[in-house]
Amino acid sequence: MAAPDRPPRARFRQPRLPLRVAFLLALGIITSIGILAFSEIGSRELQQVVESHTSIVEVQTLVSEIASLVSDAEAAERGYILTDKPDYLEPYKEARPKLDERFRRLVALLARDGTQVQRDQLTRINTLVGKKFGEMDATLALYQKSGRDAAFELLNTGMGKEVMDDLRHEIAALGVDQRASIAESDSRWKQDIDFARFAVQWLTACTVALLLVVWLLARREVRQQDERRRLSTTQSERLEREVRERTGELAELSTYLQTVREEEKSRLSRDIHDELGGILVSAKMDVSTVAEALGNRDPSLARKLARVLQTLDDGVSLKRRIIEELRPTLLDNLGLAAAIDWQVHEVCDRAGLKYDLNLAEDASDVPPRVGIALFRIVQEALTNVVKYAGARAISIDLIRDDEGVSLIIADDGVGLPESASRDRLSHGIAGMRQRVRALAGEFMIHGEAHRGTQIEVRIPLSRDATRESESPAAPPDAAIAGQLDAPPSVTPAET
Repeated sequence: MAAPDRPPRARFRQPRLPLRVAFLLALGIITSIGILAFSEIGSRELQQVVESHTSIVEVQTLVSEIASLVSDAEAAERGYILTDKPDYLEPYKEARPKLDERFRRLVALLARDGTQVQRDQLTRINTLVGKKFGEMDATLALYQKSGRDAAFELLNTGMGKEVMDDLRHEIAALGVDQRASIAESDSRWKQDIDFARFAVQWLTACTVALLLVVWLLARREVRQQDERRRLSTTQSERLEREVRERTGELAELSTYLQTVREEEKSRLSRDIHDELGGILVSAKMDVSTVAEALGNRDPSLARKLARVLQTLDDGVSLKRRIIEELRPTLLDNLGLAAAIDWQVHEVCDRAGLKYDLNLAEDASDVPPRVGIALFRIVQEALTNVVKYAGARAISIDLIRDDEGVSLIIADDGVGLPESASRDRLSHGIAGMRQRVRALAGEFMIHGEAHRGTQIEVRIPLSRDATRESESPAAPPDAAIAGQLDAPPSVTPAET
C-alpha cells in the first residue's frame, strides 16, 4: 500500500536586512578598514623616519667621537714628546680599541641604513685614521731611537697635518651627506603625513555622513518602536481591563452562587423542618396511640410498634442532623459563637482532636451574611484539618472590635506548601477566600512544612450592619420541637 502524499514542508526564510542598511553597514566596515590601514601606514612611516633619524644621529655621534679620539691621541703623543712623561701616552693607548669599536658600529649602521657613498666615505675615514696612527707610531719610534729633536723634525714636515685635514674633510662630507638624508627623509615623511591627513579627512567626512544616515535610520526605528510600544501598551491596557471585568464578573457570579446555595440550603432546611417534621410527628403520635391502645394484649405486635417508634426517633435524629448541616439553627438562635462551639465539639470529639476556643460573646452580634460566612470557613477548615493536616490540636479565636470581626484558626499539622494557596485546584481555600472577598474582608493563610497552618480572616462591619444583626430572630416552633423531643429551633432566616 503506497504511503499517502505528505504536504510539502513550509520553508522559512531567514529575515534579510534591508538593502540600504546592508549597504551602510558594508560602507561603514570599509571605512573603518580604510582608517585602520591609513593609520597603520602612517605609524609605520613615522617609525621608519624615527629609526632613520636615530641611526643618522648615532652615525654622526660616532664620527664625532672618532675625530675626538684621533685628536686626543695626537695631543697625547706631542705631550709625551715634550715632557717625556709616560702618563701622557694613556689617551693614545686607549684610543685604538675605542676606535675599533666605533668603526664596527659604524659599519653595521651604514650597512643597514646608509648609502654606498656613505660606506665609501667611512672606508676613506678608516684609512686616514690608520694613516694618522701610522705617522704617530713612526714619530714615537723615532723619539725613542733618536731623541726629541729628530721627532720634532718629523712633526715639522707637515705630513700629520695633511692627514688630519683630509680626515676632517671626509668627516664633514659624511655629515653633509647625513644631513641630506635627513632632509630627504623629512620631505618624504611630510608628504606621507599630508596624504594621510587628506585620507583621514576624507574618511572622516564619509564616517560623519554615514553616522548621520545611521542616526536618521535609528531615529525612524525609535519612532516605529515607540509606536509599537504605544500600541502594545494600549492593547495590554485593554486586555487588563477585560481581565478585570471578567474577574469581577466571575467574582460576582461566585458570590451569587454561594448566596443562592445558602438560600437553597435555608429553604430546604425549612421544608424539611416543616414538612418532614410534621409527617414524623403525626406518624409518631399515631403509632404511640396504637401502642397505648393495644397495651399488652399482643406482645409480638407491641415489639413491632416499639421498633417503629425507634425508627421514627432515628428519622427525627437524621432530620435534625440534616437541618443542622444545611443551616445550623444555633447560628440563628444563639449566635455565631455558640454555633462555632457546637461545630468544634462535634468534629473534634469525633476525630479525637484537642481544641482551644477563645470565642468573644459579643462576636455573635454580626449580620447573618457575615455569620454564615465565618461558620462555613470554620467548617471547611475543620474538614481540612481532619482529612489532610494530621494535626493533634487546633485553636480557634473569634474576636470582635469596633471596626469588625476577626477569625484565627491554627493547627499543629503537617502544614501546606507555598503553592497550595495559589493552586487552582485548592477549591476549599478558594471558596474561603471568595466568601471573605464578597464581604470586603481580608483573608490570609500561612503554612510551613511540619509547623502547622494558620488561617486569618478579618471582616469589617458597618454600623448599619450591626443594627441589622440586632433585629430579633423568628420565634421557634415549640409545639413541633416538643413533640419530637428535640432542642428548640427556629425557622432559619434567609441569607
